[in-house]
Amino acid sequence: MNKKIMIGCFFLWMALCSFQPLPLTIYFKFYFGGTILNLQNNYTTAQGEQITINRFQYYISAIKAIDEKGDTTALSNAHYLIDISDSLSHTIQVKSTQKIKRLVFTLGVDSLLNLSGIQTGSLDPTKGMFWTWRSGYIMAKLHGVSLQANTAGKRFSFEVGGFQDPFNAVRVAALEIEPTKKTIQQIIIHTDLSKWFDAIDPITIAQTPNCHQPGKLAMQLANNFSQSFTIASTQ
Repeated sequence: MNKKIMIGCFFLWMALCSFQPLPLTIYFKFYFGGTILNLQNNYTTAQGEQITINRFQYYISAIKAIDEKGDTTALSNAHYLIDISDSLSHTIQVKSTQKIKRLVFTLGVDSLLNLSGIQTGSLDPTKGMFWTWRSGYIMAKLHGVSLQANTAGKRFSFEVGGFQDPFNAVRVAALEIEPTKKTIQQIIIHTDLSKWFDAIDPITIAQTPNCHQPGKLAMQLANNFSQSFTIASTQ
């Protein structure tokens, strides 16, 4: 074989071996109803209560893509802590795939990890998202102030947790994506915090300003929170 052809084939082979597909980038943006959410701004819930939000965090994990045939592709098994106060956490990158019809992810922490001892990274207990070894991780946290809260400093504190039946607060979000022939490289997801108060179960701060343990209220908040995600756009 001609030496130049052999060299050309070698470099072509090297290029193919080193080719890495671009990752799928997922952006999370935060709203309250139809308004971009800003910490310390005033908002009104569906029950007419005035609130100011000063903290919002949640875990997502087990990110998957489902195609038109119903086949599932795992995009990431990592746990991500999304923190409204940490702009770097608003963007995550996972494995790309073609023909995504539905993006699916878990809201919360896998039950086995709640029982597996001290974790590191995003699951490090120093992140402030862990209750006790018995009650496990906080799946999502919403803190703020409301004039309707009958508490010290008018503070309300919703912490959604619990990993054991009948109070398992882990939920799954499944978001439909408009069909496209090209590989999707970017997805923007809107998170609407107004849904915490009325998506399925009406929540009134005047009656229940705090949730700090597994139970009925945590389950209701988990149900509401799971409905707060929508696909805004893809590219």
